Amino acid sequence: MIDRLLAVGIAAIALCSGSACAQDQISLVVPFAAGGPTDQITRLIAGDLTRLTGANVIVDNKPGAAGIVAAQYVANARPDGSVYMVGSPSSLVLNQGLYKKLPYDPERDFVPVAGLTRSPLVLVANDKRPYDNAAELVRLARQNPANPVKMGTPGSGTIPHIAGSYFANLVGIEMLDVPFKGVAPAVVSLMSGDIDVVFDTLSTSTANIAAGKLKVLGIASDSRFALLPNVPTMREQGFDVQASSWFGLVAPARTPSATVDKMNQAINRILADPAFARKLLDGGSEPMPGSAAQFAAFIEGERKRWLPVVRRLELSAD
Repeated sequence: MIDRLLAVGIAAIALCSGSACAQDQISLVVPFAAGGPTDQITRLIAGDLTRLTGANVIVDNKPGAAGIVAAQYVANARPDGSVYMVGSPSSLVLNQGLYKKLPYDPERDFVPVAGLTRSPLVLVANDKRPYDNAAELVRLARQNPANPVKMGTPGSGTIPHIAGSYFANLVGIEMLDVPFKGVAPAVVSLMSGDIDVVFDTLSTSTANIAAGKLKVLGIASDSRFALLPNVPTMREQGFDVQASSWFGLVAPARTPSATVDKMNQAINRILADPAFARKLLDGGSEPMPGSAAQFAAFIEGERKRWLPVVRRLELSAD
């Protein structure tokens, strides 16, 4: 025990040898309201960062406008390692194609710091619908074009909305988009039978799936997820759909590279903790470890994947 405490202390000293930990307080700005999965995970990370760095790491919730409120705030913050944003597909990728004008530039106004977590999208259906997988859904939809599948989304321009629109276009079926103000009301409507399907993140569907309130038609990941080993991927069913909701830290542009590197090291220590990884897995997520450069490459890959889709389908949030 003493050896472990000594090791943690030495690690903290090493991590705080530069400006990354020179702050009395570090803010992790979350573009969502308190209480959701992203907020909860961020608070776990904030607690571990406080112990690692010695700084008072707080979670600052700034919801609104598909992450624009939080992004604009962090883009204008001092690049001194005191403020970071928990970036998402919307704030760092999708908004770039959905809005003609943004009060921030997703590519120029931030420097990627570290990936945090990702959760694959799952296509979930009302448990009384007459299909048990995505292939059966597509076959029935093609047989009944006059009755389009009603697809709920947590809002226009979100990754579930775009992934669902992409899927419908890919397989050539009509899906009626029914937008809600968030995923919770969409899932409530799904369970009541008012809509047919929802592309949801596994992290927010886990409890309802386990309780048998929803059935999973497929998972939009490159391989099966350990939490749902019997659920086939969309690709296994013949549909090349891969989509996830992911989160990672970005800092204001011009934040010193030494500051970025030290925060990256601290985050990767947290993600490497087996107990932390287990909590993520139980909640339908997985860690995204790696260097700042790897996270930057990941974001760029997501832009190359989704921005052409947004433009081809003529999706807009304006």
